[in-house]
Amino acid sequence: MGNDPSDLDFAVIGDSAAFAQELASKLNRKQPSESQFLTFRITDSLIPIDVVTARSERYERPASLPRISPSTIEDDLLRRDFSINAMAISLSARDWGNLVDPSNGFADIMRRRVRVLHDRSFIDDPTRLFRAVRYSVRLNFTIAAQDEVLIADSLEHVDSLSGKRIYNEFKLMLEESNRIDILRRSEELGLLAAISPALRISLKNLELLEKVSSDGSTVPDLSDMLALLTFGLSEKEAEHTANRFDGPSFWTDVIIGNSKLARLAVVLDKPDILGSEVAECLQDIPLSCVRAYISAGSPLPRRARMVDYVSKIRFLKPEITGHDLITAGIPEGPTVGQLIDIVKRARLDGQVHSWKEEIELAKKRLPGFLINPELG
Repeated sequence: MGNDPSDLDFAVIGDSAAFAQELASKLNRKQPSESQFLTFRITDSLIPIDVVTARSERYERPASLPRISPSTIEDDLLRRDFSINAMAISLSARDWGNLVDPSNGFADIMRRRVRVLHDRSFIDDPTRLFRAVRYSVRLNFTIAAQDEVLIADSLEHVDSLSGKRIYNEFKLMLEESNRIDILRRSEELGLLAAISPALRISLKNLELLEKVSSDGSTVPDLSDMLALLTFGLSEKEAEHTANRFDGPSFWTDVIIGNSKLARLAVVLDKPDILGSEVAECLQDIPLSCVRAYISAGSPLPRRARMVDYVSKIRFLKPEITGHDLITAGIPEGPTVGQLIDIVKRARLDGQVHSWKEEIELAKKRLPGFLINPELG
């Protein structure tokens, strides 16, 4: 297709470990690292090199990891995801440069289509559902008509995938430059709803995400994208969706944070709410969720409070330090931290505006702490 490869894949009939070690030695590279399924990687080269044992594989049940055994190059290619990546060029002396293409993948490249190699492909490995969409959009290919039927018949098997595998595939979708089209196509095919019934991305949220993604100056933050995509979920829906992904802690925090913010947001509509109260309300909510609410939420007074929090309130801190208070004669101990907190709230509420006013406020409040150490 005229594209530059991002890595080199070698399939070895025989001892792939010995081949990988010898290749690394010839290239003056570090010894390869071994991963699952008889695979070896040489990473300290200009382009990553993977060396695999030509093998066949067998799936004992849907979504299970396959059982593998060494085999021929034809068997190795026929276990691949799609015909377009089930081809190889021979490097042996007797047939150097010959194309090995048992599934007619070259013809599918010419037709610009993504096609699986057999009818149980999506059932054996439902992660192929995600890759079919991702590859078709990335390459501007169509998905073979029969494969769309197979996709519809295989969606139920997404439930058999572990949360970690779903998270990995969804994250790869978001990292693609054509993520909007990938998400839109996934929505059309029912793939997002197969992850969680609540994960139905609205047209508005896609438009907002497209606006963020169209800014070529920066790559959109993963947390911000996730917050927009899961905006509007109820607490129960958010919890189920987060559990289905089983992603890292920040991933879960963002999904759950959206629903938490929706519950708390009404407090921000109070006309007399103080800056310290806004900070207290939002301090445990991921910032990406606050930004998502500003973009997609209701334009009530709460929105202005959130904008104020993101742009100003969260940056306000006391000028004084614990050292300043001790130097001013306040005894060391927990009282210092409590006074700093009081000063911070006063700063957020606009009651103090300088270092001097902060010191005076702390000294003014000190007698109450000396009489009652539990006073806050």
